[in-house]
Amino acid sequence: MATELKLPDVGDNIEQGTVVTVLVKAGDSVSAGQPIIEIETDKAVIEVPAEAAGTVEAVNVTVGDTVKVGGVIATLSGGSAPAAPAAQASGPVDEAEVGSSKAVAQAQQDAQKEQAGEAAAPAASAPAASAGGQITLPDVGDNIEQGTVVSVLVKEGDTVSEGQPVIEIETDKAVVEVPANAGGTVTGVNVKVGDTVKVGGVIATLGGASAPAAPASAPAPAAAPAAAPASAPSVVKVNISGGEQPAAQFPKSQGTQNPQTFDGRTVVAAAPSVRRLARELGVDIHAVHGTGIAGRISEEDVRRTGGNPTVTTPAAAPAASAPAPAVAAAPLPDFTKWGSVTREDMSGIRKATVRSMTASTAIPMVTHFDKADVTVMEEVRKRFGARVEKAGGKLTMTHILMKVVANALRKFPKFGASLDLDAQQVIYKDFVNIGVAVDTPVGLLVPVVKDADRKSITDLVLELSELAGKARDRKLKPDEMQGATFTISNLGGIGGHAFTPIVNSPEVAILGVSRGGMEPVWNKEKGEFEPRNMLPISLTYDHRLIDGADAARFVRFICESLEDPFLISL
Repeated sequence: MATELKLPDVGDNIEQGTVVTVLVKAGDSVSAGQPIIEIETDKAVIEVPAEAAGTVEAVNVTVGDTVKVGGVIATLSGGSAPAAPAAQASGPVDEAEVGSSKAVAQAQQDAQKEQAGEAAAPAASAPAASAGGQITLPDVGDNIEQGTVVSVLVKEGDTVSEGQPVIEIETDKAVVEVPANAGGTVTGVNVKVGDTVKVGGVIATLGGASAPAAPASAPAPAAAPAAAPASAPSVVKVNISGGEQPAAQFPKSQGTQNPQTFDGRTVVAAAPSVRRLARELGVDIHAVHGTGIAGRISEEDVRRTGGNPTVTTPAAAPAASAPAPAVAAAPLPDFTKWGSVTREDMSGIRKATVRSMTASTAIPMVTHFDKADVTVMEEVRKRFGARVEKAGGKLTMTHILMKVVANALRKFPKFGASLDLDAQQVIYKDFVNIGVAVDTPVGLLVPVVKDADRKSITDLVLELSELAGKARDRKLKPDEMQGATFTISNLGGIGGHAFTPIVNSPEVAILGVSRGGMEPVWNKEKGEFEPRNMLPISLTYDHRLIDGADAARFVRFICESLEDPFLISL
């Protein structure tokens, strides 16, 4: 009876793929899990494994064909029944973690063989192996799925204790120390500087350390980890349908020569953008030395082989880690027609800015402008500045504004709320956390002062000074940049008389402050102009929640509080 091999579900919202390689032909014998074609989706080249074993009777696709999920790829004669769903990968393998999905298929076959061998042998005859542990990347913050290794703090042979930092990673907006989640002797380091590691990815392996204990209610696995040979290479993880699963084994080597072979077939681990770049530069992808995990080829590897490591062609696609905008960007012209160009990869901060600003384009924003007379407030600031300096800080208008805005958010809670469009609800928060934009050499960072309404101005000075210092040193922790209900951006120290700040979703408002100065202001009572110190402020708000009249009242409250310092204490 003939068995049809169909294209499985390869990921959320992916309905089809383009065939880039056919790995089998009529007459070939295939085993369950063996790759039979490579397809290119929007962002990855994925190897599709056979879901059953048998002899290829016919291949139904050719290179260039578009195959929809569920479409027939090939038919088998004498095929075995498809593997149970639990043994199949229900989602695409993330190539950045394991290099190629062929290893997942091979690992499944190895696991099946191992289970079969153990079932035939008495349980007592399983060889004893020394316990080993893995140091994995923990959850380092909301919406942070990966980080780039900037420093490796341990090496093979080192003894580490639980909680000891082992690497430093750079996320979108911070450099974070990653502690060991177990103690023992380092038997292998699985990452190097520049590698991208996903949450749950293995950083290092330990000898003489117990792996994390399984929950008491968890069933015993069919294949006990202790049965693996003591010399087995480090186990890495792949992300399948959003869940972490034990998968293929790889040697500790950080680079291998391509092409690699699998059952006599040539397989190259490279993203679509890398393959495209190789074609444009006239580089044979099979001759490129891949420096990534499991020999994965990067754009830099291709450029190095092509003899041009710094300048890429305009047609080269962005790096796979660059965020995709909600609306497709217009194609760029060929800038090289007018002169030479140099391309530079976006930093983590710039990528995060692109994502947040792109998301903000969906918000209907309005900016309201006003000016506050801070003549008296400036005198008060200078008078009490010395007292704050004794406490270890420097009092600025930003700190005063933080206190004023915190009071305003208590009076006007809508400005610290968020919209839940799915539930059609407004989320009001019983806390006031204020983010303050800080200009750093690597880009704009926004540390967050929690419970600003419950702190004195001196407390705000000291806490923001510490956070700003961490921001400039790239030492902010993820939770120190999260949870803001409102943001303040002060450009007065640089210049400009007005600007329109952009709301950072899910916040609904942001206050901009420009450079103040002396201006002639008409005094009705005296019937003459007087020199007054005027501070321009601008409030941008989400018009879906906040009406213009509400915004005007909110800004007026801030201006009046700045004009009469006594109001701050009320």
